[in-house]
Amino acid sequence: MNKSGLLGMRFHQTLSFHPLLLHIPKAEAVFWPGCALMNLDSALLEETLSILKRREPDIRLAAGCCGPPTVFLFPEKEKKRREKLLCLLKKRGVRRIYTACPNCTIQLRALDSFEILPIWPVLSDCLTASDLHTVSGTFLWHDPCPTRKDVRQQEAARKLLALSGCRYQEPEHTGPETRCCGNFHMMRTTAPEKSQLMRKKRLAEFPEDLTIVSSCEGCLTAFGSEGRKVLHLLELLFGTSKTRGWKNRIKITFLMKTGII
Repeated sequence: MNKSGLLGMRFHQTLSFHPLLLHIPKAEAVFWPGCALMNLDSALLEETLSILKRREPDIRLAAGCCGPPTVFLFPEKEKKRREKLLCLLKKRGVRRIYTACPNCTIQLRALDSFEILPIWPVLSDCLTASDLHTVSGTFLWHDPCPTRKDVRQQEAARKLLALSGCRYQEPEHTGPETRCCGNFHMMRTTAPEKSQLMRKKRLAEFPEDLTIVSSCEGCLTAFGSEGRKVLHLLELLFGTSKTRGWKNRIKITFLMKTGII
């Protein structure tokens, strides 16, 4: 067990479920980026929201954590936090949740009370080439392991890669056979040595000169910790985030609470 990591995740989850960083707007449809993606520049989320509005004109941005660290590290707090989130979503009248994070998709579907819609098929249907940031070069695509059985998400991601105009490669194990980044069920904290072995095994399939692109910020953070260049799929589409970190998450939540976003 990585004790320092456990302490950090305890702090992360305490803040994530605190009213200061938990904001669910009153709306039938919300865009749920997830904790990790909210660490990127607000402009990326605002651009994504504007595209989703083509499908859902009244959709609003939501700030919340789906709770995997609590599920796998602090199970004694899971019931209370899950009930808090469920109650708040229902109170706000939410019926449809558009997710960017593959882990959020799984966790929120487990609530069994809402329609959970990954954003990638929606973006692949609604985006046009004129919406996109200009990119060049060749990238390496990584399917997050929670999407192994989700063919629709996998196909949508590849459609978006093609729409961006970039060239991309895929590793030996991809799609339904994709390999984990090493953070399955919070393994970076519970079994750090095993986690690193899994991560290095995955990275061994990736050419070192290519930037890794994925739809999971958690995977990218794991690969980035090994010194690899990474890029979230939203960054490939709309431009690279200038900064990453809690400062962005706090700022975005504040902008939502004050009605600016």
